[in-house]
Amino acid sequence: MKIPMSVLNACGDSFVAADEKREKASTHYFADTGLMAMLCRHDRVLWLVNMTSAGEKQYYALALLQRLFDHLPSDMSVGLLYDIGCQLERSCRKWRFLSGAVLSRLHFAIAVFHAYGHQWACQVVYHPWKCVGFGLSDGE
Repeated sequence: MKIPMSVLNACGDSFVAADEKREKASTHYFADTGLMAMLCRHDRVLWLVNMTSAGEKQYYALALLQRLFDHLPSDMSVGLLYDIGCQLERSCRKWRFLSGAVLSRLHFAIAVFHAYGHQWACQVVYHPWKCVGFGLSDGE
């Protein structure tokens, strides 16, 4: 990883989305607890995932990423703006959730609105305006 684990731990502790155990909606009353969408850089919906468990689990984002890479040419790379992109990258690398072929083509960044809630070292590495290839994309 590009930044110390202590920084990633602090980022994970400061975001509700990173807390997979926190319930935002009860599955007792609702079969569906929310939607997660993957959008292109033009804010057009590519795919939607119907969230059926309480909390924002990383496997919803992983399912969307796998679906995307199933439809892309093998030489195309992707820039991913996600509220907790630092946490998702750590999980992917630590637990090998995505293949090496996919990870080598995936560039993680944090949506601008959420970047300033992250630790300073995390902002330096993951802020999209500091990453090559994102231009002035804000991810919101």
